Amino acid sequence: MASKRKRAAVDGGKKPKLELALDSEKQAEFEEKVKEIKAKAVNGSREGRGVIYLKHIPHGFYEPQMKRFFSQFGTVTRLRLSRSKKSGNSKGFAYIEFEFEEVAKVVAETMNNYLMYHKLLKCEFIPKERIWPDLFKGCNRMFKKPIAHKLALERHNSLAKNPERMEKSRKKLIRKQKRTKNRLRAMGIDWEFDGYSDPEADSKTDDTAEAKPEQAKESDEATPPKKMKKDNKESSPPKKTKKDNKESSPPKKTKKDNKESSSPKKTKKDR
Repeated sequence: MASKRKRAAVDGGKKPKLELALDSEKQAEFEEKVKEIKAKAVNGSREGRGVIYLKHIPHGFYEPQMKRFFSQFGTVTRLRLSRSKKSGNSKGFAYIEFEFEEVAKVVAETMNNYLMYHKLLKCEFIPKERIWPDLFKGCNRMFKKPIAHKLALERHNSLAKNPERMEKSRKKLIRKQKRTKNRLRAMGIDWEFDGYSDPEADSKTDDTAEAKPEQAKESDEATPPKKMKKDNKESSPPKKTKKDNKESSPPKKTKKDNKESSSPKKTKKDR
């Protein structure tokens, strides 16, 4: 223990450097080169790698199937299938990196217009100028289906347990509804639709509804009652019907009466 303390006191309490250059003047350059080599060892050297762009990917052809299929051409170093953030479903295109650039070019030529599950795959080699740093971001992560919709449901259902938040959300919805109605009136559209109920507005309408019948009663007491149609009919004389007209009119002469009244015609014997 005493010997370790003595060494620490001599070095000034600092750890000794493990990487030492032969020339003390070039120590800084040597340390930078060592850092670069370590970074390449961790991330892997990307020099000489080839990247292809694959689109029109059919449903069911996902990361494990793609890696297994393209491994027959060469070693696949990185693979990223583009997915939706909300649903987690495939967007139908992917980026695949191979260990050698020549292998990537061969894959792009052979797999272009390749029929798979009633779809024509489109494959294209991407040069280094078109590759950006975040192209394979999150490629080594295990895919997990997003649960944002479940969290939103839990957040929405938690409103019922908190009455203050419930009241805030209700007021917010009523304000939004009023804004839409005012916007429609400004456009010249007078349209009343059933929406969220406002208790203050409902109480005002109830008060006006109660006041209206009282005003109607006062006006009924002040104005005299109007004559009904039935009373007018009783006061007016009865109208003559067709039967009464027939009884009052003299009877019409028939053909028999005309023959009896006319003078008898002279026969040949009378002549």
